[in-house]
Amino acid sequence: MCDCFSLFSDLRNLSGTTLMNLLAALFMSQLLYVIGVGGVPDNELCIALAFALQYARLCVFCWMLLMTHNMHNQFRTGLHLVPITDNQITRNFVRYSFFGWGLPSVLLGASLLIQYHDKAGKLLDTRSLKGQNCWFLDKNAFVYGLLAPSCLLVAVTFYYLVRSAVLARYIISIQADIRIREKMRRKRTLQILLFTKLTIVLSAVLALGSATKLTRSDPVWIAYHVGQGLQGILVAMLVTCNCQVLKLYTRSLKSRAARHVSCYTGRGGASTAASALSKSTSLQLLTWDPVPDPV
Repeated sequence: MCDCFSLFSDLRNLSGTTLMNLLAALFMSQLLYVIGVGGVPDNELCIALAFALQYARLCVFCWMLLMTHNMHNQFRTGLHLVPITDNQITRNFVRYSFFGWGLPSVLLGASLLIQYHDKAGKLLDTRSLKGQNCWFLDKNAFVYGLLAPSCLLVAVTFYYLVRSAVLARYIISIQADIRIREKMRRKRTLQILLFTKLTIVLSAVLALGSATKLTRSDPVWIAYHVGQGLQGILVAMLVTCNCQVLKLYTRSLKSRAARHVSCYTGRGGASTAASALSKSTSLQLLTWDPVPDPV
C-alpha cells in the first residue's frame, strides 16, 4: 500500500493520508498480534505487548472515524466531481493526528490506571494475561479502556456514513447533466461502500476479540484467531479493489503497447513516430529503417 501512496498522486491528499495512517495502525496491530503467537514468557514483554495492542486497536478505530468524517466534509463542500483544493490541509492533518494518535494515548493512560488499581500496584503480575497470549488486558481495563470507547467510535463512524449517504443522494439529485450524475453516483457509492465494509470488518474482529476475552470459549478463540489473521488481508484487498489499482496499471500497459505498435508500424505520421521514438526504451525502435547510405 505504501507503493500505491508513492506512485499515485491522488493518494497524496488529506483522504489518502488518513488512509495511510489507518493502514499503518492496522499493520502495527497485526505485527503485535504475531509477536504474541505462541505465548510470551517474559512478564515485562507481556504487559508491554498488551498495552501496545490496546493502543494500536484504538488508533485503528480513531482513524476509521476520521476517514468517514473527512468523506462527509468532502461531500458537504464538493457539489461537483472536481474536488475543491484544500488550502488548510496541513492544519487539518495536524488536528486529525492529534485525534488519531492522541486520543488513544489518553485512553491508554486510563487503562493503565485501571490495570494498576486492579492489580494493587503489581503491573508485572501477568498470570491472567498469559492465558490469552498477552493480547488483552484484564477485564476492567479491557472493557472501559478499549471495548466501550471502540463501540462509541464505531457508532459515530456509522453516523457519518449514514449522513454521507443522505448528503450524497441529495447532491447527485441536483446535478443537471445525466452523465455527471451517473458518474458521481458510482464514485460516491464506491466510497461509501468501501468505508462501510472496512468498518464492518474491524468491528467484527473487535467483537470476536471481546467475546474471546469475556467468555474464554475455545470455538470463539479459534474464530478470533482466523478473523485477526485475515483482517489485514481483507482490508488490503478491499482498498486495492475499490481503488482499481490493478485496472489502472493494466490500462497504462495497454496504452504503452498501443503507442509502441503504432510507432513501429509507421501509423500516426512522422511527428508521432518521432515523439514515440524519443520516449521509447524498446531496442527495436532504435534501429535505422531504412538503412542509411554509406558515406
